[in-house]
Formats: sequence, structure tokens, C-alpha cells
Amino acid sequence: MYEIPIENELLDMADRLCTVVGMIMEDHHSLAVASSRTDAEARHQDIEQLATAVQNMATLIAAAKVLTQLGG
Repeated sequence: MYEIPIENELLDMADRLCTVVGMIMEDHHSLAVASSRTDAEARHQDIEQLATAVQNMATLIAAAKVLTQLGG
């Protein structure tokens, strides 16, 4: 039986994490580009939602970076 080297598995996981980052970006694109809300509380919620998305993306990118370093 042929085993896939661990390096390939780590790089595959890094690619998957980057895909999730892209999905988060896609989900929040319209909110980031044009928040049309005029209500201050609603605008605050939009900004908080964007901040959470950015934090999540940064965490995923950091994990992908580690996996790439380990797999490379």
C-alpha cells in the first residue's frame, strides 16, 4: 500500500485552511465594501462582524503558515 508522505497531508491541510479564508472573505465582501446602514447600532454590529471575520481569517492563515513550514 502506498502511503502519502506526512508533508503532503500538511500542505493539503494548509490549502484547505486557505480555502476557508477565501470563503469567509466571500461571505463578508459586500458588508466590507458597502455598509448601507445608517443606524449607529447596526453599523457597529457590521463592524464587529467584520472584526470577528478578520480575526478568524488571521488565525486560519497563521495555522496554514505553520503547516506549510512543517510540510515544506
